[in-house]
Amino acid sequence: MKKIVLLALSLAAVVSLSACGQQLTTTKKTYHPDEMVAVIKGTAKGHSQVRYQAATAKGTAKVNSGSFVLSIPPKTTAQTVTIKAGSQQTKVTVASAKAIGTYQTVAKSFNQAVIATALPPAIQKQMQTATTPDPSAIAKMTPAQKAAMAQQQQAMQQALVKAQQATKAQQLPLTASGLKQVLNTDGGQVRANVQDGQLISITDVVSTKAMKDKKSSAAFATQFGLLAHAVGADAKTVGKALTKTIKNAASGETNTDTITSHGVKFNLGLSADHLYLYITK
Repeated sequence: MKKIVLLALSLAAVVSLSACGQQLTTTKKTYHPDEMVAVIKGTAKGHSQVRYQAATAKGTAKVNSGSFVLSIPPKTTAQTVTIKAGSQQTKVTVASAKAIGTYQTVAKSFNQAVIATALPPAIQKQMQTATTPDPSAIAKMTPAQKAAMAQQQQAMQQALVKAQQATKAQQLPLTASGLKQVLNTDGGQVRANVQDGQLISITDVVSTKAMKDKKSSAAFATQFGLLAHAVGADAKTVGKALTKTIKNAASGETNTDTITSHGVKFNLGLSADHLYLYITK
């Protein structure tokens, strides 16, 4: 019996010493969103991976040289992130982020603009000037006038259907959830963080190679302009400021200013082969 007790005490001592060599800490207790995600950094000495769970993400992350990094998509309310490594656990907070608006509203606005750009100029002009006459005005029309009005409405409807079908690949899906790619066109990739139906942020990504191609760069400019308009910004003002920012970055300037329009923020990020445009509020 005495030997068993001594063995148990010895094992407890070994486990205790082993735990002393393990460590799970983070650099902060509260992290704020930076563009698309909140980046959590920490150390997990003595562990090969950490497990994490939050309202917007969960999974595992490898520990490299004792350190780990987690990317947590923010939402409109603060969230607790639980991090575990072996028997150790710690918790941090990811601060809330402002929503740009409801995702579906932004998607519908963007899609309508995409469809409009595919309409023939004559139809675009007719739709801009078209008005719905009141019943009394219609009653005073001659049969020929009524026929002409009906023919014009039919032509516009047919043009809309055709444009909608032709631009289907350039339109945003009307529903989305989480952090994911929602569009991939010649104008670049669009990633969105959508939480509980709210659009938290957008990233428009395009390769630097595509920006050197006239057709691709024009497609990017159009797509980005329509996105800016859909989120409630002044697309013309943002586009002008962005062009200047990109030129400055291309000439070696590393610090880029945030472009703000109607409360919406636009930030530029550059890598060796891609350009990133972050849209937040």
